[in-house]
Amino acid sequence: MPLAKFRYIPAPEPENHAAPRLAEHDDLFVASPVHHLQSGLSVFEELAPPLADDRYPGWFRLGFPLAASAAMWGVILWGVGLLR
Repeated sequence: MPLAKFRYIPAPEPENHAAPRLAEHDDLFVASPVHHLQSGLSVFEELAPPLADDRYPGWFRLGFPLAASAAMWGVILWGVGLLR
């Protein structure tokens, strides 16, 4: 037996609902929880030390993690071979 076909008819939106809009020049600032969190995080940006030029060279910063990972995998595979 075929099912009855239903048609969705959305309810009309009220005309006085809140809608997003661009801020005007004379709008007042509204402090929201997001603004409060952002102001708390801005303290960390001010206290962050500037980037120094005495960092490790790029080849070392890329090569060391790759070599360490290869060494660790070697140790893991060697250890699994011992258990066999």
